[in-house]
Amino acid sequence: MIKLKDLLSEGKWKMKGKYLNMPDGEESSIPGNYDRDAIVVGIKNDTFKIYMQNGKLYAAGNKYDKFFKNGNDLAKWLNKNKAKYYGIDRR
Repeated sequence: MIKLKDLLSEGKWKMKGKYLNMPDGEESSIPGNYDRDAIVVGIKNDTFKIYMQNGKLYAAGNKYDKFFKNGNDLAKWLNKNKAKYYGIDRR
Protein backbone atom coordinates (compact mmCIF):
# COMPACT_ATOMS: atom_id res chain seq x y z
CA MET A 1 0.00 0.00 0.00
CA ILE A 2 1.38 3.42 -0.97
CA LYS A 3 0.94 6.13 1.62
CA LEU A 4 0.15 9.74 0.75
CA LYS A 5 3.23 10.86 2.69
CA ASP A 6 5.43 8.75 0.38
CA LEU A 7 3.87 10.29 -2.72
CA LEU A 8 4.47 13.81 -1.44
CA SER A 9 8.13 13.17 -0.60
CA GLU A 10 8.72 11.55 -3.98
CA GLY A 11 9.72 13.80 -6.86
CA LYS A 12 11.93 16.27 -5.00
CA TRP A 13 15.46 17.30 -5.90
CA LYS A 14 17.86 16.97 -2.95
CA MET A 15 21.57 17.43 -2.31
CA LYS A 16 23.20 14.85 -0.05
CA GLY A 17 26.87 15.64 0.38
CA LYS A 18 28.31 16.01 -3.10
CA TYR A 19 25.50 14.01 -4.76
CA LEU A 20 22.36 15.38 -6.41
CA ASN A 21 19.32 13.12 -5.94
CA MET A 22 16.88 13.28 -8.85
CA PRO A 23 13.08 13.07 -8.42
CA ASP A 24 13.00 9.58 -9.93
CA GLY A 25 15.44 8.26 -7.31
CA GLU A 26 18.63 8.40 -9.39
CA GLU A 27 21.75 9.90 -7.86
CA SER A 28 24.67 11.66 -9.55
CA SER A 29 27.66 13.69 -8.54
CA ILE A 30 27.94 17.13 -10.11
CA PRO A 31 30.44 16.97 -13.01
CA GLY A 32 33.62 18.90 -12.18
CA ASN A 33 35.60 21.60 -13.96
CA TYR A 34 37.49 19.14 -16.13
CA ASP A 35 34.69 16.67 -16.85
CA ARG A 36 33.08 16.78 -20.26
CA ASP A 37 29.66 15.72 -18.98
CA ALA A 38 26.81 17.76 -17.52
CA ILE A 39 23.48 16.96 -15.88
CA VAL A 40 20.70 18.03 -18.26
CA VAL A 41 17.36 19.28 -16.94
CA GLY A 42 14.36 20.94 -18.53
CA ILE A 43 12.51 23.91 -17.07
CA LYS A 44 9.51 25.07 -19.07
CA ASN A 45 10.86 25.67 -22.59
CA ASP A 46 14.51 25.92 -21.58
CA THR A 47 17.22 23.27 -21.20
CA PHE A 48 19.96 23.63 -18.59
CA LYS A 49 23.28 21.83 -18.28
CA ILE A 50 24.46 21.69 -14.65
CA TYR A 51 28.14 21.32 -13.75
CA MET A 52 30.95 22.90 -11.74
CA GLN A 53 32.64 25.93 -13.26
CA ASN A 54 35.62 27.48 -11.49
CA GLY A 55 34.61 25.72 -8.27
CA LYS A 56 31.00 26.99 -8.30
CA LEU A 57 27.78 25.21 -9.23
CA TYR A 58 26.64 26.48 -12.61
CA ALA A 59 23.49 26.00 -14.70
CA ALA A 60 23.94 27.01 -18.34
CA GLY A 61 20.63 27.52 -20.13
CA ASN A 62 19.55 28.53 -23.60
CA LYS A 63 18.09 31.83 -22.40
CA TYR A 64 20.07 32.56 -19.22
CA ASP A 65 22.77 31.17 -16.93
CA LYS A 66 22.87 30.94 -13.15
CA PHE A 67 25.52 30.35 -10.46
CA PHE A 68 24.64 28.84 -7.06
CA LYS A 69 26.28 29.30 -3.64
CA ASN A 70 25.81 25.64 -2.70
CA GLY A 71 23.98 22.45 -3.56
CA ASN A 72 20.97 23.26 -1.40
CA ASP A 73 20.37 26.47 -3.37
CA LEU A 74 20.54 24.44 -6.58
CA ALA A 75 18.02 21.88 -5.24
CA LYS A 76 15.63 24.66 -4.12
CA TRP A 77 15.84 26.30 -7.55
CA LEU A 78 15.19 22.98 -9.33
CA ASN A 79 12.18 22.21 -7.09
CA LYS A 80 10.76 25.73 -7.38
CA ASN A 81 10.92 25.61 -11.18
CA LYS A 82 9.65 22.00 -11.40
CA ALA A 83 12.71 20.85 -13.33
CA LYS A 84 12.56 17.58 -15.24
CA TYR A 85 15.63 15.37 -15.34
CA TYR A 86 16.69 14.50 -18.91
CA GLY A 87 19.97 12.72 -18.24
CA ILE A 88 23.72 13.16 -18.65
CA ASP A 89 25.10 14.73 -21.84
CA ARG A 90 28.23 16.36 -23.21
CA ARG A 91 28.70 20.07 -22.54
